[in-house]
Amino acid sequence: MLKYEFPLSPRARTYLKLEQVFKNTLESTDLNSIQHVMFVLRAIVDYIDLVDGSSAIKIELLKDLEKSDSKLKLWLDDPECDKEFVNELRVKITEAKALLDGFTRQRTVLKDDPIIELIKPRFLTPSGINCFDTPLFEFWFTLPAEEKQKSVDKWLHELDCIRIPVCTILYLWRLCANYSDRVAKSGFMQESADTCDLIDIQYDSSVRGYPVVSGFQSRFNIRFLPFEKGAPVGDIPFKIAYIKSSLEQ
Repeated sequence: MLKYEFPLSPRARTYLKLEQVFKNTLESTDLNSIQHVMFVLRAIVDYIDLVDGSSAIKIELLKDLEKSDSKLKLWLDDPECDKEFVNELRVKITEAKALLDGFTRQRTVLKDDPIIELIKPRFLTPSGINCFDTPLFEFWFTLPAEEKQKSVDKWLHELDCIRIPVCTILYLWRLCANYSDRVAKSGFMQESADTCDLIDIQYDSSVRGYPVVSGFQSRFNIRFLPFEKGAPVGDIPFKIAYIKSSLEQ
């Protein structure tokens, strides 16, 4: 099955972008590879731009964590509730809220790091990272992998104050996703739904196409476009889940 998520609220869009940044940092592990190192640095720069462009992100994260915790408390009143599992989720929320307190400090640490400070503006210039424009980075890259790992570990540690809250929230949102069957007639479907934060579309990997979504929160269109331009598009069965911050599906 192929999976496609589309955000229907501004904060969901930011959370998904941040999640992708965090995935990129975790997948770049070979610090003797310039490609891996550049991928990590690009991800960290993207992270800085995302959090700087959303001054209210700490407040939004805290609200979503508290909202999720309130719903989990209500679940505990259900006699069929797995109380041990729900309490484990509440512990994760408590840990995420505690990490958020370090957000302001983290922004200062990353911005003041000499490597990040040097590299960040160079991504805006074609071939901006080279031996004559960025000699500090060139020297740092020649250091033993163990020494470079210390720098990278320090950078990634600073991301945890946002990474863990974002990943916790998205995990809780997706936890209650209920999928319904739909058919896109000639590749197209239009639907209205209760206000939600994102939708998850799943369809068979044999489909030689991809979904394009337009709309906002309660009303949207889904159109499957063919991978090969001009190829015919028939009726496409797929599954869809409406994912809400309230944990109510």
